[in-house]
Amino acid sequence: MSDKILFQCDYNEGAHPKVLERLVQTNMEQTPGYSEDKYCEEARKKIRKACGDDSLAVHFLVGGTQTNVTVINAALRKHQGVLCAVTGHINVHETGAVEACGHKVLGLESPDGKITAAQVAETYEAHIHNDSFEHMVQP
Repeated sequence: MSDKILFQCDYNEGAHPKVLERLVQTNMEQTPGYSEDKYCEEARKKIRKACGDDSLAVHFLVGGTQTNVTVINAALRKHQGVLCAVTGHINVHETGAVEACGHKVLGLESPDGKITAAQVAETYEAHIHNDSFEHMVQP
């Protein structure tokens, strides 16, 4: 197992050995689907405890693409786009899922797949100082 984390795609890496071990231990258990099982409930309790709020509604999604789309749609207004590296997962590997929901993905050049706070600020400043900013997707 490599110690280097590339953040390219969640399908490029195998599972941690402890995850595989636990899957083998629970493989023959029959549980209800759609996060209604005891393991999801245990995870909800741990998340609520970590957040210090027992009243939190905790829901699980089936994959990264669905999670990204849900969070981006919740965080942005309809006229806003999401910033990411041009090589970012939401720009390359999610088959337009974010844009299909109405938010443009605004790719920023990056030598290492990461964007900086300075890039975010520069992109925002360029937007608000453009004479036709109201006709452009807001970063």
